[in-house]
Order: sequence, then structure tokens, then C-alpha cells
Amino acid sequence: MKKDAVAYLNTRKKGDFAAYKSEVENYCKYRFQIAEIFHDHRANATPPEKRKGFSEMLDYCAANNCPDIIIHDLFGLARDMDAGLAALKTLNDQYTVYCVNNDFFGSRDDGQLRREAVDNFLAYMDQYRENARKAAPQVSQRAKKEDGRPIGRPRALNDGQIEALVTIRQGGTSISQICRMFDVSRSTVSKILADYPELKGEWKGARQEPGEGMPAEEPIE
Repeated sequence: MKKDAVAYLNTRKKGDFAAYKSEVENYCKYRFQIAEIFHDHRANATPPEKRKGFSEMLDYCAANNCPDIIIHDLFGLARDMDAGLAALKTLNDQYTVYCVNNDFFGSRDDGQLRREAVDNFLAYMDQYRENARKAAPQVSQRAKKEDGRPIGRPRALNDGQIEALVTIRQGGTSISQICRMFDVSRSTVSKILADYPELKGEWKGARQEPGEGMPAEEPIE
């Protein structure tokens, strides 16, 4: 028997809604009955709790005792990683969240185990951010210009962020999504993954035997 659920879509481009809706319907075909689809457009820079569609979804779930929420992917929650993780924690405290794409939490048939997996992921991310904050290098006075700015080009990501990037990539998140999540270029991601050849993906057109490595990635510029 299908379970009732709602879907939340946050789109960036014209035409995304139809494509995302189709993916959600295919994902839910044998497991969920979608009661309502809530939608925000071009709202990535706005915290989820301040979006009209997101707020309406929470009100609907509370009023109708709907425990399951389907999202297109984690990146759709927010462009800012901290805001996205905060939104995921808020949802996970009361509901079971399912991702159509790049879902690495598992336990799709057991809501309680799934929420525990999400909690473990959030705890890990909290620890990484705390470690990153403590490990942030202090800029010496001699390494600053007269106007107080550091000399030289700053690192795109600190050690904690690099660790998180590798972990998320291992979970199956595409390089395109990682670039958006961390607001970095493909070349930066390519350099970080240079020590992890199994995570870099393949150039378009490269031949790869079935079952070997990860799915082919788009070209890395």
C-alpha cells in the first residue's frame, strides 16, 4: 500500500518544474501517493523557512499529519550549506525526508532508521564545521597588505570543507552539484579530487566497461 507524502521542489530555471515533477512521480510510482506538490522558484538564496512554498508545505504536513516529504535533491534546500543543513535538521526532527537524486542515506523502507541516518550525517557535518573553524589558519601581520587584506590568493576551501566535499562525492553527488554546494569552480574540484582518482568521473566520450568505476561525469573544465 502506498504511503501519503508531499513533495517540495525548488527550481532555478524555466522548465525545471516539469522535469522535477516527472522525476518525483517516477520515484514515487510504487511507494508513495503524492498528496500535494509545493514549489518555490529561484529561491536558493532565500533561507527555506522564509520561502512561501516551503512554509506552506510545513503548514500542510502539520495540519494533515503527513510524515513523509520528497525533495528533488539536498542542494534544492538552499544554496548556502549551513542554511540547507539547518533546514534538513528541522525537517528530520518531525518528518522522514526522501531525496529523488543522490540519496546516500539508505533505509528507504524504514523511516526511523532513515531519520537516524540523517541525524548521523548532520552530527558529522557539525563536527567537521567545528574542526574547520578551529583549524582555520591565522594570518600573520607580515602576511597582510597595508589595507589589512591577506597577501596572495586565499584557498577556495579549508581542510574541513575539503573533507566534506570528498565525503559527499563518495555518496554519489555529481561534480556539478558539488560546485554549486561549495560555490567553487570545476577546476577547483578537479584539483581536490586529484588524490581520489576513483571519484573524478570520466570525460564525455571516454569508453568505460559496464560496472567499472563511477558513472560518467560531464567534462571538467
